[in-house]
This record gives sequence, structure tokens and C-alpha cells, in this order.
Amino acid sequence: MPVVKSNWVKKTLGACLAFSFSTLLISSPFVSTTVLAHAEHGSEGGIPTVSAKAKLPKGLSLQVVKTNAYQFALATDGQQHVEILGEDKRAFLRFDRDKLYADLNATGWHRSRQPGGGPIPERLKDNPKLKPNWVLLDKQPGYGWYDPRLIKEDLAHFNLAMVANGKPISVRIERIEAEPMTGYWRPLLVNEPEFTGLNAMVPGLSGNNFMLSRMGTAKSEFQVLDDQGAPFLELREDGVWLNSMHAWASSVELFHSPGTEQAPWVKVSETGTVTYADPRLNKKPVKTSETGSWVIPVKQKEGEQQNLLKGELKWQTIVEQVN
Repeated sequence: MPVVKSNWVKKTLGACLAFSFSTLLISSPFVSTTVLAHAEHGSEGGIPTVSAKAKLPKGLSLQVVKTNAYQFALATDGQQHVEILGEDKRAFLRFDRDKLYADLNATGWHRSRQPGGGPIPERLKDNPKLKPNWVLLDKQPGYGWYDPRLIKEDLAHFNLAMVANGKPISVRIERIEAEPMTGYWRPLLVNEPEFTGLNAMVPGLSGNNFMLSRMGTAKSEFQVLDDQGAPFLELREDGVWLNSMHAWASSVELFHSPGTEQAPWVKVSETGTVTYADPRLNKKPVKTSETGSWVIPVKQKEGEQQNLLKGELKWQTIVEQVN
């Protein structure tokens, strides 16, 4: 399936994955409050992928993504009527335009709660054909869910069944061998913070993580600015705070409870140090022979003075060692 770059796809995919994880954390009549840790599953046998030959109706986008494990992510334009069927061919998820429903009496719903298949309630083990009990989950035009078949490394392919706008669809999922890794993009910080009491560093050899620390010697509180000059992180005397209403809040990889429009800032660290994912470190050059650049502006909260933390992005080739 070709990569779709529509704005509704990008927006819905990000929101649906955040929502699918949050449903594991909230207490409700249909969601367990127990969250189980899962081991990282490898990709032996290939990476599960939506077949390039799969044809989905206009307004739908299906991907296999990796969070704590492989899962499906379905994005819609909010105008579709879609049902997702489990391995038993019974619908367990339903999209009615921008409303998302789950059938609490479908074993597929409970199986979708964990990567290897969530536990099935005793009442359904005794009577798996109870009549549907559809419950509104949220006003949400997309969703991410687990499928036990995605982590079966010996399963070369399978079909995901759904009904889209009244038409049955079978989407082939197949494992594709990953391309060998020949190198990686390495971010490098090339200057030091000018503000007293502020430390900065790139904590890894690859990726887009960035670490900032407000030391006890700092005389100021600091704000991290986006590309438009708006603050989205603040290093205060009492810890680190995130603007949960900011467009980057869901992508900086900081666990937080959402704030409100009246109180958007939420605390993400009790200490003066934060390590977060900065999207600017992902701006890779077209060619590996080129060097990319990135800038992270930091300002004193009580003043206008800015310190531009500058960096480079260089391709690091992996050299095979010959014995």
C-alpha cells in the first residue's frame, strides 16, 4: 500500500495510538486497570507489514506500527463505517464516522488488549456467542490495537478481515525481511549552553533524544522553544513542565496526564533534568554524504535572551569487522 501523506492520516494515526495506550490506563466498565509489562518481541521471520497489493477504500489507512510491540493502526477521515473482525470472524471494533465502539461480548476485543492476546473473561469462555454489547469508547476516527498474530514470528502471512461501508475486505499481512543496517544518523551538539546553570547533551549515538538539566546554581528558569518561538517545555525550580496542549506534546515521549485549556502545563519531572524526543533532531539530509544541522532555542523565562543550542547530524557507517 503506498504511503499516504494526507493531513488526516498523520493527525489520526498519532491520536489513535495515544488513545489505544491510554485505554489501558484508565478505569472504566470495559477496560482492565491492570497494565502488564511485555517483553520486546523481535522480527525473526521478517517485519509484519500491510501487503503492497492491499486495496483499501478512499478515506482509510491501515499500518502495522511498533510501540511496545507490533500493533495495527487504522486511521479514517471521520466519514467511514468500518468494522474490524477478530480471528473468529466476529466484529469487535466499529467506527461510525468519528465515533469508536467496542463489542464487550466479543472475544476479539479482549484479545486485542495485549500483544500476545489479552485474557478472555470466564463468562465468554462459557458462552462465546453472547449477543453483541456495543459500547461507545470515544469520539475518535482512528484506533490502534494489538493482534496476537503480529508477534507469531513463524506465521509468514495472514488476513485481517474487516467490513468497510458494507463491503467485506480481506487485508493481507505478510512478513518482509528488514534491510540490513549499514549505518545510522548520529546527532552531535556542537556548542555549550551560555546560561549559567544549564547543561545540555545528546544522550545517545542515534535517535532524536535530547537532555537538558537545570542545575542548583541556575539563577533563572528556562523555556525550550519550538520553531515558531513558542515554549513547550519549562525547566522550573520545582521540576520540568510540559505544555500538554502544544502540537509536540504527544511526540516528545514524556509520559503525562493531559492538562486543560485553562491549565495546559503539567509536571513531567520532579527533578531539574529532562530527556525528551526533539523532532528537530530527525531532520535528516537527503544524502548520507551530507551533514544536517539542527537548532534548539532556549530562553530565560523571565527575560528575552535566547541561547541557540546548535547541532549536526552526520551519517555513521557501520564497519564490518573481518576476523
